Amino acid sequence: MRKLKHKLYLFTAVLVTLLFSGCFGGTEVRERAFVQLLGLEKTDGIYTVSLQLYKSESGSAEPDVSKANSVSVSGSGATVQSALADAEVNAGKKIFLGHIKLLIIGGGIENPSDELALFLDGSVSPSCPVAYSDDPAAVTEVLLEDGSFSAEQLMTIMSLTAAQGKTVYTSAAKLASDTGVLDCAAALPILKAEKDTVSFDGLTFARKNGTAGYLSEEDAVGAKLLLNAFESGDKITVPVTADGKRASVFITGAKTCLKAEEIEGRLNISAEIKLKLYIAENAEGLSTALIENAVRESVRDSCISAFSSAAWYNSCDIYGIKKLVRRDCPDFYPLYCENAEGFLTDSSLTVSVSSRLMR
Repeated sequence: MRKLKHKLYLFTAVLVTLLFSGCFGGTEVRERAFVQLLGLEKTDGIYTVSLQLYKSESGSAEPDVSKANSVSVSGSGATVQSALADAEVNAGKKIFLGHIKLLIIGGGIENPSDELALFLDGSVSPSCPVAYSDDPAAVTEVLLEDGSFSAEQLMTIMSLTAAQGKTVYTSAAKLASDTGVLDCAAALPILKAEKDTVSFDGLTFARKNGTAGYLSEEDAVGAKLLLNAFESGDKITVPVTADGKRASVFITGAKTCLKAEEIEGRLNISAEIKLKLYIAENAEGLSTALIENAVRESVRDSCISAFSSAAWYNSCDIYGIKKLVRRDCPDFYPLYCENAEGFLTDSSLTVSVSSRLMR
Protein backbone atom coordinates (compact mmCIF):
# COMPACT_ATOMS: atom_id res chain seq x y z
CA MET A 1 0.00 0.00 0.00
CA ARG A 2 2.83 2.37 0.86
CA LYS A 3 4.56 1.57 -2.44
CA LEU A 4 1.36 2.36 -4.34
CA LYS A 5 0.97 5.70 -2.55
CA HIS A 6 4.61 6.51 -3.24
CA LYS A 7 4.18 5.76 -6.96
CA LEU A 8 1.02 7.90 -7.11
CA TYR A 9 2.87 10.75 -5.41
CA LEU A 10 5.77 10.52 -7.87
CA PHE A 11 3.38 10.40 -10.85
CA THR A 12 1.50 13.50 -9.61
CA ALA A 13 4.75 15.40 -9.01
CA VAL A 14 6.05 14.61 -12.51
CA LEU A 15 2.70 15.58 -14.10
CA VAL A 16 2.62 18.94 -12.29
CA THR A 17 6.23 19.61 -13.28
CA LEU A 18 5.48 18.90 -16.93
CA LEU A 19 2.40 21.09 -16.95
CA PHE A 20 4.20 24.06 -15.44
CA SER A 21 7.21 23.63 -17.69
CA GLY A 22 5.11 24.37 -20.78
CA CYS A 23 4.95 20.84 -22.23
CA PHE A 24 1.97 19.32 -24.00
CA GLY A 25 1.48 22.24 -26.38
CA GLY A 26 1.87 25.05 -23.82
CA THR A 27 3.27 28.43 -24.85
CA GLU A 28 6.12 29.79 -22.77
CA VAL A 29 6.74 33.47 -22.10
CA ARG A 30 9.63 33.65 -24.58
CA GLU A 31 7.36 32.21 -27.30
CA ARG A 32 4.65 34.83 -26.85
CA ALA A 33 4.27 38.40 -28.09
CA PHE A 34 2.40 40.48 -25.52
CA VAL A 35 0.44 43.26 -27.25
CA GLN A 36 0.46 46.60 -25.42
CA LEU A 37 -1.15 48.85 -28.05
CA LEU A 38 -3.33 47.81 -30.98
CA GLY A 39 -4.31 50.06 -33.88
CA LEU A 40 -7.00 49.08 -36.39
CA GLU A 41 -7.80 50.77 -39.71
CA LYS A 42 -9.31 49.83 -43.06
CA THR A 43 -8.46 50.97 -46.59
CA ASP A 44 -10.05 49.70 -49.82
CA GLY A 45 -11.61 46.77 -47.97
CA ILE A 46 -8.34 45.65 -46.35
CA TYR A 47 -7.80 45.79 -42.59
CA THR A 48 -4.43 46.76 -41.15
CA VAL A 49 -3.48 46.11 -37.53
CA SER A 50 -0.53 47.94 -35.99
CA LEU A 51 0.80 46.39 -32.80
CA GLN A 52 3.26 47.53 -30.19
CA LEU A 53 4.64 44.40 -28.57
CA TYR A 54 6.45 43.83 -25.32
CA LYS A 55 9.57 41.88 -26.19
CA SER A 56 11.80 41.16 -23.24
CA GLU A 57 15.46 41.30 -24.23
CA SER A 58 16.28 39.27 -21.14
CA GLY A 59 14.21 36.34 -22.45
CA SER A 60 12.04 36.29 -19.33
CA ALA A 61 8.97 38.03 -17.96
CA GLU A 62 11.22 40.55 -16.21
CA PRO A 63 12.42 43.32 -18.56
CA ASP A 64 16.00 44.44 -18.86
CA VAL A 65 15.38 48.16 -18.29
CA SER A 66 18.76 49.04 -19.76
CA LYS A 67 17.47 48.02 -23.21
CA ALA A 68 14.45 48.74 -25.37
CA ASN A 69 11.83 46.08 -24.72
CA SER A 70 9.15 47.03 -27.25
CA VAL A 71 8.82 46.49 -30.99
CA SER A 72 6.18 47.46 -33.53
CA VAL A 73 4.76 45.09 -36.14
CA SER A 74 1.80 45.18 -38.51
CA GLY A 75 -0.38 42.83 -40.50
CA SER A 76 -3.04 43.07 -43.20
CA GLY A 77 -5.98 40.99 -44.31
CA ALA A 78 -9.54 40.91 -45.59
CA THR A 79 -10.80 40.42 -42.02
CA VAL A 80 -9.57 41.60 -38.63
CA GLN A 81 -8.70 38.03 -37.71
CA SER A 82 -6.63 37.46 -40.86
CA ALA A 83 -4.82 40.78 -40.28
CA LEU A 84 -3.93 39.62 -36.75
CA ALA A 85 -2.75 36.26 -38.12
CA ASP A 86 -0.50 38.08 -40.60
CA ALA A 87 0.93 40.23 -37.79
CA GLU A 88 1.58 37.07 -35.79
CA VAL A 89 3.63 35.65 -38.66
CA ASN A 90 5.57 38.92 -38.93
CA ALA A 91 6.22 38.92 -35.18
CA GLY A 92 7.38 35.30 -35.27
CA LYS A 93 5.54 34.64 -32.03
CA LYS A 94 2.07 33.78 -30.85
CA ILE A 95 0.20 37.02 -30.13
CA PHE A 96 -1.41 37.46 -26.69
CA LEU A 97 -4.05 40.23 -26.43
CA GLY A 98 -4.81 40.04 -22.71
CA HIS A 99 -2.35 42.83 -21.79
CA ILE A 100 -3.59 45.48 -24.24
CA LYS A 101 -3.63 48.88 -22.59
CA LEU A 102 -5.22 50.89 -25.44
CA LEU A 103 -7.17 50.18 -28.63
CA ILE A 104 -6.67 52.76 -31.40
CA ILE A 105 -9.23 53.14 -34.17
CA GLY A 106 -8.18 54.65 -37.47
CA GLY A 107 -9.88 55.58 -40.72
CA GLY A 108 -12.29 53.28 -42.53
CA ILE A 109 -13.76 51.65 -39.43
CA GLU A 110 -17.43 51.90 -40.34
CA ASN A 111 -19.09 49.93 -37.55
CA PRO A 112 -17.12 49.83 -34.29
CA SER A 113 -19.61 47.52 -32.55
CA ASP A 114 -19.07 44.82 -35.19
CA GLU A 115 -15.38 45.33 -35.83
CA LEU A 116 -14.51 45.38 -32.12
CA ALA A 117 -16.60 42.28 -31.40
CA LEU A 118 -13.54 40.07 -31.91
CA PHE A 119 -11.77 41.76 -28.99
CA LEU A 120 -14.76 41.60 -26.63
CA ASP A 121 -14.92 37.80 -26.51
CA GLY A 122 -12.68 37.84 -23.45
CA SER A 123 -9.43 38.48 -25.32
CA VAL A 124 -9.37 42.13 -24.25
CA SER A 125 -10.71 43.68 -21.05
CA PRO A 126 -14.10 45.38 -21.62
CA SER A 127 -12.74 48.36 -19.69
CA CYS A 128 -9.82 48.83 -22.11
CA PRO A 129 -9.87 52.47 -23.31
CA VAL A 130 -10.30 53.32 -27.00
CA ALA A 131 -8.92 56.34 -28.88
CA TYR A 132 -8.92 57.56 -32.49
CA SER A 133 -5.89 58.40 -34.62
CA ASP A 134 -5.42 59.30 -38.28
CA ASP A 135 -2.23 57.21 -38.13
CA PRO A 136 -2.45 54.32 -35.63
CA ALA A 137 0.87 52.88 -36.85
CA ALA A 138 2.70 56.08 -35.88
CA VAL A 139 1.28 55.84 -32.36
CA THR A 140 2.45 52.24 -31.90
CA GLU A 141 5.93 53.16 -33.12
CA VAL A 142 6.48 56.13 -30.82
CA LEU A 143 8.20 55.93 -27.43
CA LEU A 144 9.80 52.56 -28.24
CA GLU A 145 13.08 53.72 -26.77
CA ASP A 146 11.37 53.72 -23.38
CA GLY A 147 11.30 49.95 -23.53
CA SER A 148 8.59 48.00 -21.77
CA PHE A 149 7.29 51.20 -20.24
CA SER A 150 6.36 53.00 -23.50
CA ALA A 151 2.68 51.99 -23.33
CA GLU A 152 2.56 52.88 -19.64
CA GLN A 153 3.92 56.34 -20.45
CA LEU A 154 1.21 56.82 -23.07
CA MET A 155 -1.47 55.81 -20.58
CA THR A 156 -0.02 58.19 -18.00
CA ILE A 157 -0.28 61.03 -20.53
CA MET A 158 -3.89 60.05 -21.23
CA SER A 159 -4.73 59.85 -17.52
CA LEU A 160 -3.26 63.29 -16.82
CA THR A 161 -5.01 64.81 -19.84
CA ALA A 162 -8.36 63.35 -18.75
CA ALA A 163 -7.87 64.54 -15.17
CA GLN A 164 -7.39 68.08 -16.52
CA GLY A 165 -10.64 67.89 -18.51
CA LYS A 166 -8.95 67.93 -21.92
CA THR A 167 -10.19 64.50 -22.97
CA VAL A 168 -12.47 61.70 -21.74
CA TYR A 169 -12.19 57.95 -21.39
CA THR A 170 -14.35 55.63 -23.49
CA SER A 171 -14.06 51.90 -22.89
CA ALA A 172 -14.24 49.23 -25.57
CA ALA A 173 -17.44 47.88 -24.02
CA LYS A 174 -19.09 51.31 -23.95
CA LEU A 175 -18.08 52.06 -27.54
CA ALA A 176 -19.44 48.73 -28.76
CA SER A 177 -22.67 49.12 -26.78
CA ASP A 178 -23.33 52.75 -27.70
CA THR A 179 -22.65 52.28 -31.41
CA GLY A 180 -24.32 48.88 -31.53
CA VAL A 181 -27.35 47.84 -29.49
CA LEU A 182 -28.18 51.38 -28.35
CA ASP A 183 -27.69 52.85 -31.84
CA CYS A 184 -26.23 56.02 -30.33
CA ALA A 185 -22.67 57.40 -30.42
CA ALA A 186 -19.55 57.68 -28.28
CA ALA A 187 -16.82 60.28 -27.75
CA LEU A 188 -13.27 59.19 -28.61
CA PRO A 189 -10.03 60.95 -27.65
CA ILE A 190 -7.96 61.95 -30.68
CA LEU A 191 -4.36 60.73 -30.51
CA LYS A 192 -1.55 62.39 -32.43
CA ALA A 193 2.00 61.14 -32.84
CA GLU A 194 4.69 63.56 -33.97
CA LYS A 195 8.37 62.60 -34.00
CA ASP A 196 9.05 61.26 -30.51
CA THR A 197 5.95 62.62 -28.76
CA VAL A 198 2.28 61.74 -28.47
CA SER A 199 -0.55 64.04 -27.44
CA PHE A 200 -4.32 64.09 -27.12
CA ASP A 201 -6.03 66.71 -29.26
CA GLY A 202 -9.73 67.00 -28.45
CA LEU A 203 -12.47 64.50 -29.28
CA THR A 204 -14.22 62.94 -32.25
CA PHE A 205 -17.53 61.06 -32.36
CA ALA A 206 -18.01 57.41 -33.32
CA ARG A 207 -21.27 55.80 -34.42
CA LYS A 208 -22.46 53.02 -36.73
CA ASN A 209 -21.39 54.75 -39.92
CA GLY A 210 -17.89 55.66 -38.73
CA THR A 211 -16.24 58.61 -36.98
CA ALA A 212 -17.03 62.27 -37.65
CA GLY A 213 -16.80 65.69 -36.03
CA TYR A 214 -14.30 67.45 -33.83
CA LEU A 215 -14.44 68.96 -30.37
CA SER A 216 -11.47 71.06 -29.32
CA GLU A 217 -9.38 70.38 -26.25
CA GLU A 218 -10.70 73.60 -24.70
CA ASP A 219 -14.32 72.46 -25.01
CA ALA A 220 -13.68 68.84 -23.99
CA VAL A 221 -14.30 69.89 -20.38
CA GLY A 222 -17.92 70.55 -21.36
CA ALA A 223 -18.23 67.02 -22.74
CA LYS A 224 -16.63 65.61 -19.58
CA LEU A 225 -19.14 67.41 -17.39
CA LEU A 226 -22.18 66.57 -19.54
CA LEU A 227 -21.07 62.93 -19.47
CA ASN A 228 -20.84 63.19 -15.67
CA ALA A 229 -17.34 61.76 -16.02
CA PHE A 230 -15.60 63.78 -13.29
CA GLU A 231 -13.53 61.39 -11.18
CA SER A 232 -12.06 61.67 -7.70
CA GLY A 233 -8.65 63.32 -8.00
CA ASP A 234 -9.49 65.22 -11.20
CA LYS A 235 -8.47 68.87 -11.22
CA ILE A 236 -9.65 71.14 -14.03
CA THR A 237 -7.99 74.56 -14.26
CA VAL A 238 -10.18 77.49 -15.25
CA PRO A 239 -8.46 80.85 -15.93
CA VAL A 240 -10.57 83.83 -14.90
CA THR A 241 -10.52 87.42 -16.13
CA ALA A 242 -12.86 90.06 -14.68
CA ASP A 243 -12.60 93.84 -14.22
CA GLY A 244 -9.20 93.72 -15.91
CA LYS A 245 -7.88 91.36 -13.25
CA ARG A 246 -6.92 87.71 -13.49
CA ALA A 247 -7.17 84.67 -11.27
CA SER A 248 -6.96 80.90 -11.59
CA VAL A 249 -9.44 78.36 -10.21
CA PHE A 250 -9.46 74.57 -9.85
CA ILE A 251 -12.65 72.56 -10.31
CA THR A 252 -12.09 69.82 -7.75
CA GLY A 253 -15.54 68.24 -7.87
CA ALA A 254 -18.48 68.11 -10.28
CA LYS A 255 -21.84 66.37 -10.41
CA THR A 256 -24.17 66.58 -13.41
CA CYS A 257 -27.82 65.62 -13.74
CA LEU A 258 -29.39 65.49 -17.22
CA LYS A 259 -33.13 65.48 -17.93
CA ALA A 260 -35.13 65.29 -21.16
CA GLU A 261 -38.53 66.78 -21.86
CA GLU A 262 -40.76 67.24 -24.87
CA ILE A 263 -42.12 70.76 -25.34
CA GLU A 264 -44.60 71.21 -28.19
CA GLY A 265 -43.03 68.44 -30.23
CA ARG A 266 -39.47 69.61 -29.62
CA LEU A 267 -36.80 67.98 -27.46
CA ASN A 268 -35.25 69.98 -24.62
CA ILE A 269 -32.31 68.77 -22.54
CA SER A 270 -31.62 70.38 -19.18
CA ALA A 271 -28.27 70.01 -17.42
CA GLU A 272 -27.89 70.82 -13.75
CA ILE A 273 -24.21 71.00 -12.79
CA LYS A 274 -22.87 71.37 -9.26
CA LEU A 275 -19.22 72.38 -8.90
CA LYS A 276 -16.67 72.41 -6.11
CA LEU A 277 -14.10 75.17 -6.62
CA TYR A 278 -10.74 76.04 -5.15
CA ILE A 279 -9.06 79.38 -5.87
CA ALA A 280 -5.49 78.58 -6.87
CA GLU A 281 -4.25 82.11 -7.66
CA ASN A 282 -5.75 85.51 -6.91
CA ALA A 283 -2.82 87.86 -6.51
CA GLU A 284 -4.78 90.80 -7.93
CA GLY A 285 -7.55 90.56 -5.35
CA LEU A 286 -10.64 89.68 -7.41
CA SER A 287 -13.76 89.22 -5.31
CA THR A 288 -14.84 85.60 -4.79
CA ALA A 289 -18.27 86.44 -6.17
CA LEU A 290 -16.80 87.62 -9.48
CA ILE A 291 -14.50 84.60 -9.64
CA GLU A 292 -17.33 82.10 -9.07
CA ASN A 293 -19.56 83.81 -11.59
CA ALA A 294 -16.78 83.79 -14.21
CA VAL A 295 -16.18 80.05 -13.68
CA ARG A 296 -19.88 79.27 -13.97
CA GLU A 297 -20.09 81.24 -17.23
CA SER A 298 -17.01 79.47 -18.59
CA VAL A 299 -18.45 76.05 -17.77
CA ARG A 300 -21.82 76.96 -19.25
CA ASP A 301 -20.20 78.11 -22.51
CA SER A 302 -18.05 74.97 -22.69
CA CYS A 303 -21.09 72.71 -22.20
CA ILE A 304 -23.03 74.50 -24.92
CA SER A 305 -20.08 74.14 -27.32
CA ALA A 306 -19.70 70.46 -26.48
CA PHE A 307 -23.41 69.81 -26.95
CA SER A 308 -23.66 71.78 -30.18
CA SER A 309 -20.67 70.03 -31.74
CA ALA A 310 -22.00 66.55 -30.99
CA ALA A 311 -25.79 66.88 -31.18
CA TRP A 312 -26.55 69.92 -33.34
CA TYR A 313 -23.77 69.74 -35.94
CA ASN A 314 -23.04 65.98 -36.10
CA SER A 315 -26.30 64.39 -34.88
CA CYS A 316 -24.30 62.23 -32.47
CA ASP A 317 -25.93 61.12 -29.25
CA ILE A 318 -22.84 60.81 -27.05
CA TYR A 319 -24.69 61.97 -23.91
CA GLY A 320 -27.21 59.12 -23.70
CA ILE A 321 -30.13 61.30 -24.81
CA LYS A 322 -32.04 58.33 -26.22
CA LYS A 323 -32.01 56.72 -22.78
CA LEU A 324 -33.03 60.02 -21.19
CA VAL A 325 -36.04 60.31 -23.48
CA ARG A 326 -37.11 56.75 -22.70
CA ARG A 327 -36.78 57.44 -18.97
CA ASP A 328 -38.20 60.97 -18.70
CA CYS A 329 -40.84 61.14 -21.46
CA PRO A 330 -41.78 57.59 -22.51
CA ASP A 331 -44.84 58.74 -24.49
CA PHE A 332 -42.51 60.74 -26.75
CA TYR A 333 -39.99 57.90 -27.11
CA PRO A 334 -41.51 56.06 -30.13
CA LEU A 335 -41.74 59.32 -32.10
CA TYR A 336 -38.19 60.23 -31.11
CA CYS A 337 -36.84 56.87 -32.33
CA GLU A 338 -38.44 57.43 -35.74
CA ASN A 339 -36.34 60.55 -36.30
CA ALA A 340 -33.65 60.68 -33.63
CA GLU A 341 -31.17 62.68 -35.71
CA GLY A 342 -33.79 65.26 -36.60
CA PHE A 343 -34.83 65.77 -33.00
CA LEU A 344 -31.17 65.99 -31.93
CA THR A 345 -30.25 68.68 -34.44
CA ASP A 346 -33.40 70.67 -33.52
CA SER A 347 -33.11 70.19 -29.76
CA SER A 348 -32.54 72.90 -27.17
CA LEU A 349 -30.20 72.87 -24.18
CA THR A 350 -30.61 74.55 -20.81
CA VAL A 351 -27.55 74.62 -18.56
CA SER A 352 -27.74 75.54 -14.88
CA VAL A 353 -24.44 75.79 -12.97
CA SER A 354 -24.06 76.22 -9.22
CA SER A 355 -20.81 76.32 -7.27
CA ARG A 356 -19.42 75.91 -3.78
CA LEU A 357 -16.09 77.41 -2.81
CA MET A 358 -13.79 75.07 -0.90
CA ARG A 359 -11.39 76.50 1.64
